[in-house]
Amino acid sequence: MIDKTLSYLDFKNLIDYLRNFSVTPYINQSLEGLKPLNSIEDIKIRQDKIEALLEIIKWDGAPPLYNNGEITEIIKRLAIKDVVLELKEIVLIADFLRSCHETFNFLKKAHKKEDFIIQLIERIKPLKQVHQKIVKTINPECFIEDTATYELSRIRTELYIHREKIRKLLERIMEREQVRPIVQDTYIALRNNRYVLPLKPNFNQVLKGIVHDYSHTLKTSFVEPMECVELNNTINILENEEKEEEKRILKDLTAFIAKYANDLEENLEVIKELDLYTSIALFSIQFNCVRPEITQNGELDIKDAVNPFIYLTKKEKTVPIDITLKSDKRAMIISGPNAGGKTAALKTIGLISAMALSGLFIPAKGKPKVPFFSGIFAIIGDEQDISMELSSFTAHMMTITELYNKARGNELILIDEIGGNTEPQEASAISMAIIDAFVEKGSKVIVTTHLNLLKSYGYTKPFAINVATDFDYETMTPRYKLNYGLAGYSNAINVAKKISVPSRIIEKSYEYLDSQEFMLNELISSLRQKKEEAERELNAAIKIREDLKKRILNLKEKREEYLKNLEEKVRQKIEEIEAEITSVMKEISKRDKASVEAAKKRIEIIKKTVLKETETKKEDVKKGDYVKVKSLGIRGRIVDIDEKDNTVEIVTGNLRTKVKTELISKLPVKEKEDVKEENRKEIQIDYESIEEPQINIMGMRVDEALKTLDKFVDRALIQGMPRVKVLHGIGTGRLMNAVKEHFSKTDFVKGIKRDERNTGITILELA
Repeated sequence: MIDKTLSYLDFKNLIDYLRNFSVTPYINQSLEGLKPLNSIEDIKIRQDKIEALLEIIKWDGAPPLYNNGEITEIIKRLAIKDVVLELKEIVLIADFLRSCHETFNFLKKAHKKEDFIIQLIERIKPLKQVHQKIVKTINPECFIEDTATYELSRIRTELYIHREKIRKLLERIMEREQVRPIVQDTYIALRNNRYVLPLKPNFNQVLKGIVHDYSHTLKTSFVEPMECVELNNTINILENEEKEEEKRILKDLTAFIAKYANDLEENLEVIKELDLYTSIALFSIQFNCVRPEITQNGELDIKDAVNPFIYLTKKEKTVPIDITLKSDKRAMIISGPNAGGKTAALKTIGLISAMALSGLFIPAKGKPKVPFFSGIFAIIGDEQDISMELSSFTAHMMTITELYNKARGNELILIDEIGGNTEPQEASAISMAIIDAFVEKGSKVIVTTHLNLLKSYGYTKPFAINVATDFDYETMTPRYKLNYGLAGYSNAINVAKKISVPSRIIEKSYEYLDSQEFMLNELISSLRQKKEEAERELNAAIKIREDLKKRILNLKEKREEYLKNLEEKVRQKIEEIEAEITSVMKEISKRDKASVEAAKKRIEIIKKTVLKETETKKEDVKKGDYVKVKSLGIRGRIVDIDEKDNTVEIVTGNLRTKVKTELISKLPVKEKEDVKEENRKEIQIDYESIEEPQINIMGMRVDEALKTLDKFVDRALIQGMPRVKVLHGIGTGRLMNAVKEHFSKTDFVKGIKRDERNTGITILELA
């Protein structure tokens, strides 16, 4: 049942697709164990490993991996007693060890190493001594080096000497005057592993020798002159000695390598594991996957979930769905018209859940939550078995019965078109009973249906929720979104209208349609419209609230500025007074008592002057009056008066601010006109227009790049661009990281993400 479920949900296709990201032939074996795990701890361990590889790829790229599958069998052969590896096999071991060493160095130098990477580094055995011994003995062309042993060097030296001797001797024989007429060609041949001359058939009249071969035309005899026999014999003996020495070298070298067979096998396991998690990480990057939280509380909450196979087909046109099933809800009834996306939604829920329970990251956004289901079971498609003479309904019920007998609680049960292929009333009754039975066992059930009674069930049962697939009833096309709390209706007659079914058939359809069914469909349609209206009003209210928040924030900022300016003016005034008092005190210290009295009078005069300057007088003002804020010199018009707080609200240009009544004074008529004229003037900003919403900062220093980028973003904001692309390249990742960190602290950038096709590009979503 589990294998069938994974097939229904395209999980097996997902496993096949992961092969596209592998660089080694070992991935097939590794993917066999990739399925839902038995504990949350095992899931977290796999998630940690994927996260570790994502960090490696992010900063340093994909690890270099060995990709020759023959090494597996070669390592197995090392366990055979007295085995002798071939030259090619030993060279492949050297290549494998070189690759292991490269992988070891790559991981060791990685910018950021999680625990999993550290464990891999500790497991890899570079085996430098084995690699060095192999390359010293055998070259990459699979030839044993002369320096492999002293004996081999001696034999090959003697071979070279004797071959040179026989070559020179044969050349001298061919140059003899009596031999020249019988020489068929001027080259030295090798026949039966002996050096010979190509002579004419009548050679025996001039030269004694042994014939070792003839040409196809019999016009050439390959003759070994008698005076060369001894040299050829010596060469053959040396060649046999060479072969024996080479065999001995290979035997000794194989025995030496076999001592490290366990280390080689462990290295191979590391490469396999690294390839598996690198493939999964690359898949996660392609589909913008995030790490789900696996919970025990039974809450399923995934925002913007995307089915990978729908994305591969539709690309950017793919519509993500929100998957929500609270812990207190045990059943979800998905309804809607034909071709409205019910089955696609069901398969997406199942596939995403299976991925999460397999420890994989899932294509979604935010921080998704997936319950730890003890199993996922799906019944999707026609279960009819012709060979067993079973009807579709019978086969459907037999599959459900088999599943019910296996269920022990906490499973996720997915049933497409539950109770289909039979009379609607009975189908509804048995479908509701099936859901009840699974819920009683403690399972969560998600079904798709066209049955209206089952939709009513979704409204009346506290543990159930109705979900409608969104549908554009004007264009009669699906929107592929889920509307929670609503039931969808099949709308079959309207669909028939759209495909030009004859009007006579349509009219008769309405006549035969049961009045209760019609009323229920009308009710569902009405609920859907009211929900859409409520959502529009809610969105409008949220927008107004956000706008008010921005305005309040702006007023607070202006108020802070106002208070700061006021504080500065007061401070300056105090400094002036203190300076004056200091001057007076100096005079006091120089004069007599009479002067002191005079100084006191002077201080009193200063006090009165200051008090007169700071004395506030509340003027009688009303809405519409033009006034001046005494302390700041700001001029504006009163738009509101708060008698309780003794404050007025003033508009000056595009700024609204509240001040105490004591701090304002009415403006003369002439100044009123000046203020009106100022308010009519438009504020203009001169800036250089941006023709393309992207900027290239590759090759720049970080500080230079950020300054250039700030200016560019300012111009983009003024121009009203929704987003800009920043081309920074990959390199060491410093520039990319600096851009992300710099703009993550700003209010005018609402989103930062990497380009799907090019990781060297960052996209800034502007507020």
